[in-house]
Amino acid sequence: MSTLEKQQYHRHVNSLSVVMRTGGHVAEEMVETILALWSQTQYPALGHGSVTGKKNLASDAKVQGFVNWLCQGDLLHSAYWLSSAYAFWIEEEKRRHLAMFFTPPSITQRLLDDLERSGVLFAEHTFYDPACGGAAFLAPIAQRIRQTLKAKGATAGQILAAVGNRLFGTDLDPVLCRLSKQFLRMVLASEIAATKTEPELHIATANSLLDIDQLVGRIDVVVCNPPYRKMPASEVRQYANRFSEVIEAQPNLYGLFIAQCVRLLRSHGVAALVTPTSFLSGQSFSKLRHYLMTHSEITQIGIVADKSGVFIGVEQETALTLLRRRLVHHSATTTATVKVVSRDGTMKSVGPCVLPSSGNSWPIPRDEGDAEILRIASASHARLADYGYRPRIGALVWNRDKRQTYASEAKAKLVKKGLVLPLLWSSDIRQNETLVFSGKSKVNGEPSFVKVSGFDTPAVVSKPAVLLQRVTSNEQPKRLVAAPVPTEILARFGGFVGENHTVILEALEGCIFPPERLAALLGSTFVDRYFRCISGATNVSIFELSQLPLPSPHMLLRAIERGLDIDAAVAWAFRQSESG
Repeated sequence: MSTLEKQQYHRHVNSLSVVMRTGGHVAEEMVETILALWSQTQYPALGHGSVTGKKNLASDAKVQGFVNWLCQGDLLHSAYWLSSAYAFWIEEEKRRHLAMFFTPPSITQRLLDDLERSGVLFAEHTFYDPACGGAAFLAPIAQRIRQTLKAKGATAGQILAAVGNRLFGTDLDPVLCRLSKQFLRMVLASEIAATKTEPELHIATANSLLDIDQLVGRIDVVVCNPPYRKMPASEVRQYANRFSEVIEAQPNLYGLFIAQCVRLLRSHGVAALVTPTSFLSGQSFSKLRHYLMTHSEITQIGIVADKSGVFIGVEQETALTLLRRRLVHHSATTTATVKVVSRDGTMKSVGPCVLPSSGNSWPIPRDEGDAEILRIASASHARLADYGYRPRIGALVWNRDKRQTYASEAKAKLVKKGLVLPLLWSSDIRQNETLVFSGKSKVNGEPSFVKVSGFDTPAVVSKPAVLLQRVTSNEQPKRLVAAPVPTEILARFGGFVGENHTVILEALEGCIFPPERLAALLGSTFVDRYFRCISGATNVSIFELSQLPLPSPHMLLRAIERGLDIDAAVAWAFRQSESG
């Protein structure tokens, strides 16, 4: 997807949104009218199939302009843009519930190439997509079935029969199912014209988590870009029994789809998945990771680090995962090949990675050299607890909390009764591992002090501590932005409260590692690169912090006492664990 294409797409869909508002049309009418016109224009012998349009829309100049733009592109790209337009036009609540984000052709072609290299035969194997809306996978698979059989001399009728016998898809949205069928007919237009017969296309409207038991264990290849969103408790209860092996805490819908994809495969069948990277490390996916290690072999993980290049309207790191089904269940550490994929589908290998079988986070290298860092760090058994610190999230959600807050110390001093303590924010933490708290009014009006009932209130921290920014991104120089809480704050006020966008590492009794050195350790190059390998999300979670391998605290102190700077000291201390 070039920047120019995106600009042209947005110009068309925005102008057609005006047409819909002024004409009282709905998304279904608009998208089916455009598809019918596109089909009649570019494939006149094909007809529009089951897709119909509105005559008054078909005559609109803006509609015709969009159709002309679609005709200028190749079929797969134009199908992607039209499916994305439908998602743009539907009601926000429906879009959020169905989580409509379509896979661009460059990514699907990358995965299909990988499947072919893994031994998948497009002329022989069966393919199924349980979230097939828009035919992002099914259309290019149909193209490959057609090309492979045509090269072998197959007739038009044999090609149509092969697609009908080997290609299957289901989706919750009936409009997207109709679009998918028409896109497949467009792929097979010359064969349909030659035989004057319609292929039997197995695209059905269904709940792919509940309604397809007859396909379990029968599919050679499953391809899927599953819907992703947090599931409310009422929805979780609907799937609780069927997916108890992978449901944990508040699950994400795409985690259930991943498990379902594995179930659908026959022994040694292969799945290709396009998902967020959060399942690689998130705590709520621990059971899913254990399930995957027990029921499949992860053969390849591709990381699309360019967040803006995959899905329209959302920025996130994306994982392209290949796995192979195994029916003999056992949980064992395995090694997967890791590649970094650009948004145009090109890739480079960054080395192998070892995936633990326990449900712990999977450390995935993001760049060349990361595999060596992961190998060295994995030899260390030291964790945050060995440094004498306990992590917790800042307790105060300032716009929902009922406690009285004050903009400045001057206003806090006017309080006659009760205990008023500093309220520390993520914005107080600087990239140079310092925390700046002036006690004065903040630029955006956030409070600087909060009233609490006493020092024994759970929100209050009265021991030495390190404060971290809870939300960071891979674009920042450091993912773990940490600073020691100044001793003068504790000496003067006796404690503090952290706002909810902070992570607090509180020193326990007997801690021998001072906060300023812990902050420096977390900000070191070695630890930063490792953390990036286990955290594709923006949140710095306690789960990930608790699992983060650290060098032996005694070895690190020894290195610092020898005069090594923090980066050199951390690297040396890690290597002592490796050699010891």
